[in-house]
Amino acid sequence: MTAKKALLLARMDPPAKRETEWNKWYNQRHVADRVTIPGFLSARRFTKIEGLPREYATPREAKYLALYDLTGLKVLRDRPYASLREKEFALPPDSYETQIYRLPKFTRGIYEQIYPESGEYKIPDAGLVFLVGHEVPGNRHREFNVWYNTEHIPALLSVPGFISVRRFLLNRRQMPPITDRGGTAPRYLTIWDIASKEVLESDAFVKAARSPWTDWVRSWYTRKLCTLYEQIYP
Repeated sequence: MTAKKALLLARMDPPAKRETEWNKWYNQRHVADRVTIPGFLSARRFTKIEGLPREYATPREAKYLALYDLTGLKVLRDRPYASLREKEFALPPDSYETQIYRLPKFTRGIYEQIYPESGEYKIPDAGLVFLVGHEVPGNRHREFNVWYNTEHIPALLSVPGFISVRRFLLNRRQMPPITDRGGTAPRYLTIWDIASKEVLESDAFVKAARSPWTDWVRSWYTRKLCTLYEQIYP
């Protein structure tokens, strides 16, 4: 059986001081150390876009987002990544690598791709990702996934400006998430690639996002995350 593709997600607010220096370190050291590891397919960083309608923007979400596409979970267990983590954990307490886990709204979650189940993902040029995360009651997972895959995704992909979508499931058992000071790692994660902020304010989107089935599903799920991010690296 082919291993499911995986995603390492990290979100956080920056340090209270030296944000410019911290971003330089993140790009030139933290990310650079990871993209050389076998199995890391891509690494991107984003910053939050403000000013969305409240319905599509969870208040007080983390400012920065990093997404690392992986060939599978095994990448994070193999020696190259384990060696890097050991090296980082041995750094002094005042290093950025040590401090990063104590930043406000810090989240580190490991996800496995559940939609689409096959095919290669090509990063679009748009540079915007609409991140949506859900928690679902224990007896509703099947209906939630059927609704999302068969109605919600086709409806939104018919909206001009919606480019592509991937869905992921948090691996809580083998690789529990790390959260601190307001961070959240929802069980289900959807990443929409969109062309512009205005897409989420269009009449076509508002219409496509509503239906009797959608209203029913929304009456019992909990949306833990809903934020638009703009790519800043590379």
